[in-house]
Amino acid sequence: MHITLTGSHGFIGTHLRESLESQGHVLDCWDNKIGRNANHIKLLPETDLVIHLSALADVRRSLTEPEIYWTQNVECSQNIFEMCEAKGIKVIYASSSTAREWWRNPYAMSKKVCEQMAPENSCGMRFSTVWGKGARPTMLIPRIAEKNLSYATSHVRDFIHVSDIVSAINLIIQKGCVGVVEIGSGKGVAVDQLVAMNGIDVPIKEGSDAEQDENVLESSSLRTLGWRPQVDVMEVDIKEYI
Repeated sequence: MHITLTGSHGFIGTHLRESLESQGHVLDCWDNKIGRNANHIKLLPETDLVIHLSALADVRRSLTEPEIYWTQNVECSQNIFEMCEAKGIKVIYASSSTAREWWRNPYAMSKKVCEQMAPENSCGMRFSTVWGKGARPTMLIPRIAEKNLSYATSHVRDFIHVSDIVSAINLIIQKGCVGVVEIGSGKGVAVDQLVAMNGIDVPIKEGSDAEQDENVLESSSLRTLGWRPQVDVMEVDIKEYI
């Protein structure tokens, strides 16, 4: 297939790009890192599918810079959705488990809005907490690996490895899934317990009200199709997976 991939050189996009190319798909990549801003995207006539991963993440940053989250996550997505709908091209796009409680922060709201305005034949992917090689160094798992924490919280998180995200997206492509699909491990892990298990002794603090207490995703529709996550953050040496 000819696939347009936004966010192609980001965390998840890099892993997905390598997987799709290894299968022989032809990719038209859009990413700021290669000088192709998805806000100015143009679809090639031969495009069969659009996978839209380009977005700003980071809940805490969205609290101080909500406007850029609206511009990048909502307005950019709206443009892509409208082009795909006009051309009859399916779009698979990144959403987030935060959309379940969209009122907590601007990032979550931007993802919920995308779900509401996406074309009927699209597929929104609600990711839980993704980790793995290439993740931002400020994210929790890299900080645990580097023992760079001053405190932990008792939040419960569903940690899903990026390799399991890629296998899920490949299945979504193959099966033609539509609607909103959850992609998580289905297992809740308390942050303070994960931190302690990795030999880090830090104070436990109450988490921010801007974040969900837990983000466990059962991913029942994908499990019905035979998908299962393969990497359990509580059963591996995380340094070997980042």
